[in-house]
Amino acid sequence: MESGHLQRRLGLVSATSITVGAVIGSGIFLKPLSVAQALPSTGWIFLLWIGLGALCLFGAFAYGELGAMFPEAGGQYAFLREAWGRGVAFLYGWVFFWVINSGTVAALAVAFAEYLLPAFGIDQARQAAEPLWVTGIAATMIVGLALVNHFGVIFGALVQNVSTFAKVGALGIVIIGGLLLVGGSDAATAAPTFEPAAGAKTTLTMTGLVAAFTGIFWAYEGWYQMPFNAAELKRPERNLPLGLILGMLILIAVYAAMNWTYLEVVPFEEMRSLAEGQDQQVPYRTVARIFSPELAGYLTVFVAISVMGAANPNFLSSPRAFYAMAEDGLVPRALDRISPRWGTPVASIWVQAVWALLLVFVLQNFHDITAFVVFAGFLFYALTVAGVYRLRRLRPDLARPYRCTGYPVTPALFVLVSVLFVVALLLDPNEQKNALYGLGILATGIPYYWWWTRRGASR
Repeated sequence: MESGHLQRRLGLVSATSITVGAVIGSGIFLKPLSVAQALPSTGWIFLLWIGLGALCLFGAFAYGELGAMFPEAGGQYAFLREAWGRGVAFLYGWVFFWVINSGTVAALAVAFAEYLLPAFGIDQARQAAEPLWVTGIAATMIVGLALVNHFGVIFGALVQNVSTFAKVGALGIVIIGGLLLVGGSDAATAAPTFEPAAGAKTTLTMTGLVAAFTGIFWAYEGWYQMPFNAAELKRPERNLPLGLILGMLILIAVYAAMNWTYLEVVPFEEMRSLAEGQDQQVPYRTVARIFSPELAGYLTVFVAISVMGAANPNFLSSPRAFYAMAEDGLVPRALDRISPRWGTPVASIWVQAVWALLLVFVLQNFHDITAFVVFAGFLFYALTVAGVYRLRRLRPDLARPYRCTGYPVTPALFVLVSVLFVVALLLDPNEQKNALYGLGILATGIPYYWWWTRRGASR
């Protein structure tokens, strides 16, 4: 069957949009409550939202150097292959397919359905009684995004750009409304005394820190997506690092400003008094008090659109990793099929869509899947960033159009915190189960890799 080639059609705006759009989804709406209840003061909230965002920026510096060195399809898979070899890269691709990318798509699809359905009169009680509503809408979103990205990277990028500008613009309106409310009245500070909910932490604890780290890292999940499109970027040596860095700076600013708005409009003590499972109440009360309860009623639709925009890069960018693995002979060659007409890796897009659809039908707990994705991801983020040191030692003469800002300090900080976070998840009683599941799936890739490579050698 005839196969085409990936084409360089994406510019700096699309590169930045992919970085921002891949990140802003459900996290900034659903995670602020769990973070506030895990920490003892507002100072810690801002320190972690900004500090962990800066840590992801340090990771983006390293990915920028690697992407400018290897401007090819595959992104993180290609970086790991060049730094650590085919075996390590394959294990990343294995976990990426089964857990990281597919788990993200499944979790976002379920969240999309849960937020969209109330606009049509199907509340949470009815969703629980008739679960096919959620799975049906989630499946529709997955198939729809797969179709959009099947028919060309330009269509996928257009969806990404429009949804990203809409999300950032809408969040900006909420932030400006919060500034006007706080500056124009004392309504936000006239709240009564609240008692903390049963699970709210009053002191800084390791369990609270792990919960806060997990929630915030999920909110920043996706910052690494754009390098998967390196083979489709114009001037990748410039646009790849710039798209990563500009995108991360925008994200840190937006997240810090949104948390300030939340805490000004829904004070810290009130936020901590909310019961577990009331994550939607923080953004709902914020919009209701800044604008009106009627407008807040439409918040779920906006969150659904935001979630869909965050899921799109999992089809626009991520399938390029499976395409690269097929090119390297590590998975069936059918996955390197490029549409001659549309120039997209159609086989990789649809294989990933089918697996995500299957996960939707077995997905039980949104928290578990987000914790699972974060744990599995950080195992390989640390290895990828550490690859900057290895490649500078092994291949010092390789052209580096962009060099990691702050080297060697910034990548060292990223690797250190990532390793400590992974260890903390393994030791934390609340998160240990998800971490062990991640290690289990990683381990299953080892015999498959041994079998596949022996099979290829025998041929």
